[in-house]
Amino acid sequence: MLDLDLKLKILEENDVNQNYVDWFKDPEVIKYSDNQYRSFSLEGQKKYVRKCISNKDIDLYGIFCQNHHIGNIVIEGINSIHKRAEITYLVGNKNYWGKGVGFFAVSEIIKISKNFYGLNKLFAGIAENNIASMKVLEKNGFSLEGKKFDHLFYNGEFHNQLDFGLIL
Repeated sequence: MLDLDLKLKILEENDVNQNYVDWFKDPEVIKYSDNQYRSFSLEGQKKYVRKCISNKDIDLYGIFCQNHHIGNIVIEGINSIHKRAEITYLVGNKNYWGKGVGFFAVSEIIKISKNFYGLNKLFAGIAENNIASMKVLEKNGFSLEGKKFDHLFYNGEFHNQLDFGLIL
């Protein structure tokens, strides 16, 4: 990873700007995401952030580089009786692709999950062709736990889903 000044923080409504909204209009950014089926607006994203803040089972973290919002990582299910939660993440600013930002965000969420939420396990499901995400998870110690065939429909074709897990 390059020497970037990265940090995670709970995303707040005032962090939402047009650049953030525009990530979701870029086909490369949302190639392996259900977001390709949604429409995005500035007010809609502010509403989404407010919803996450009020939901005690979800935390939406922004990934920041020198105070510039460059991506998100979501942890959902933090109050699970099973002490497990799902993570999803996105580096929306393509200038930061391939620079270790995804690895950083997942490694930080692992620490937070263990030390703050007291979780036992994290899991994530990704499209099999999403090599970047696979590398992020594997470098953070996640193991492949299963495969669901033709489980995801992105860009007009079916994809297998790989399910990864990490015991904390």
